Amino acid sequence: MPFYYSVSQFNSLDFLDLPDKELLTFIRLNNFSPNADWAEDNPVLHYLLANELFDYVARLLTLIPERINPNLCDGAEFGKKSLLILLTLLPSNDSLIFKFMERYQNQLLLDYQDENGKTALHYAIILGRADIAERLITLGASIEVSDNEGFLPFDYLYCPGEVISTTLKMVDIEPLRDTNAASNQFEDHADRPMMLQGMYLIQCKETLKNLIKGNLVLVKYIEGKSPYWGTFIGDDCPLTYGEMREFAQKIASNYKCSLSEVFVNQKLGSDEQVAFRTKLKELSNDFSGQSIIQKCSQGHDKIAKLLHKLRNEMKQTVTLT
Repeated sequence: MPFYYSVSQFNSLDFLDLPDKELLTFIRLNNFSPNADWAEDNPVLHYLLANELFDYVARLLTLIPERINPNLCDGAEFGKKSLLILLTLLPSNDSLIFKFMERYQNQLLLDYQDENGKTALHYAIILGRADIAERLITLGASIEVSDNEGFLPFDYLYCPGEVISTTLKMVDIEPLRDTNAASNQFEDHADRPMMLQGMYLIQCKETLKNLIKGNLVLVKYIEGKSPYWGTFIGDDCPLTYGEMREFAQKIASNYKCSLSEVFVNQKLGSDEQVAFRTKLKELSNDFSGQSIIQKCSQGHDKIAKLLHKLRNEMKQTVTLT
């Protein structure tokens, strides 16, 4: 079977937006498997999760749970992570991982270790996800599994911020991103990638305030051609123009087409400029002002309480025996 990214029925992911009955029919007629590889070493479910397409995964979990291998792992290129480990590593999902654990609690390999020797419990503690850590332990996860560095899960209690940051970046999560941001970088009102001052800016409250104060003029630099490349937007500064033109040249070279097919350099209409500023104001109301790494660090206090609780339970068990 070819990789799904190269299969026309699947590569746009549009089928995942079909109504339930139509989606089930599509899955049956096209022999879609949630366990198949999107690309080498990268199964479909891992691809969806890594791109934070949680709603798609939740739908598949609801509609075809029996077809999903809950212990599916990605390949060596991505760290040999199980679905449980990947869900634990993505702090922007809360409800999905609990739904996953509830559905497959009797099938999960809770102590599976990735290429770093870490289990889901190691990562839950590193990222301060106390509720997940407690649930894993309740389901039977061991607190005595050592990783490749010889550390047990609770050895990571109050670990340095650098460890948290490195762990988040393993799955391409920007540590400074706002906890309520839907993705790492700012996108325009139509959810298109957006470059400002020659950079892709991280979605955080402070940057958002600066964008609202500024007088941005947005330009469509790159015209997308699905499924090969997307549309890219940016501000009208020389740095962004230069970066976008260079990027467009690479696209044109890769796909053997003319630069004019890719690089359009069109100022967006006034209605789109207004729509973008409206989105910025909406984000201002939505953003928490707290970064993901701050939330992870604060979660270690709850992890400490969990450890204290476990120690008390162990003492009581010893006393009773």
